[in-house]
Amino acid sequence: MDVRYREVKTIGEFIDAIRLRVDVFIKEQGFAPGWEPDEEDKTSKHFIAIADGKVVATARCRPMTKSRFKIERMVTKKGYRNKGTGKGLLDFILRDIMKQKPKRIWLMSQLKSKGFYEKCGFRATGKPFNMWGVEHVDMEYAGSRQN
Repeated sequence: MDVRYREVKTIGEFIDAIRLRVDVFIKEQGFAPGWEPDEEDKTSKHFIAIADGKVVATARCRPMTKSRFKIERMVTKKGYRNKGTGKGLLDFILRDIMKQKPKRIWLMSQLKSKGFYEKCGFRATGKPFNMWGVEHVDMEYAGSRQN
């Protein structure tokens, strides 16, 4: 399967990314309607994976400070999961962030996705907590600590 990764370039790509987030978070996982998209989309950098001519994975990255970055809203379309698509997208995002010599890259993972992020170089930095009725855990990218 040929998958390309890139930063969102057009409004159409952005809309497709939001649609995918709605499909996964709201329709599939049952989160309440109305919180996708949100205000943070305006200040975030958006990334996509494209396969078979369509957006099949997406995530956004938000600078919290000049040297601290948070990865959010990562989803992969059913049928493209467990095939390296999400890992490829996350690797692409991390390479982009690393150009800025970050001191910290972190995310809040759903507990069921913790193993995926650990395979990608993240480690849990706290205990699980409930957010929107789903167990989450804070995770930090081990390669982001700069001295």
